[in-house]
Amino acid sequence: MRPKLIAAVMCLTLVGCAGQQVISAPTERRVQAEASLRAAEGAGASRVPEAAQHLEYARQQIADAERLLVEGEQEAAELRFMQAEADADLALALARSVPLEREARTATQQAESARRSLQ
Repeated sequence: MRPKLIAAVMCLTLVGCAGQQVISAPTERRVQAEASLRAAEGAGASRVPEAAQHLEYARQQIADAERLLVEGEQEAAELRFMQAEADADLALALARSVPLEREARTATQQAESARRSLQ
């Protein structure tokens, strides 16, 4: 019984390992950074000045990381891709929050104005 169990576990392990997709860390980071960049662009980050700046940082960091990959600097490239992803995520958050903040401020001013006119 025990040898069959060990054989079954080994087979499942081999099948699991064979099914795993192997992606190098810099390539995976590149994909994540570019996906974050596209999400921020899709949310209109380029139209929100606060977000547009971080969007540009992300683009520049992706370009720098690609250059570092060509130069064989894998670890430095991976860090740049991580920075690019963080900046793109920040651009996305700003693209969503800044317009809402402006709307809230306008609504607050209108409510305050209406309150004053009722007094």
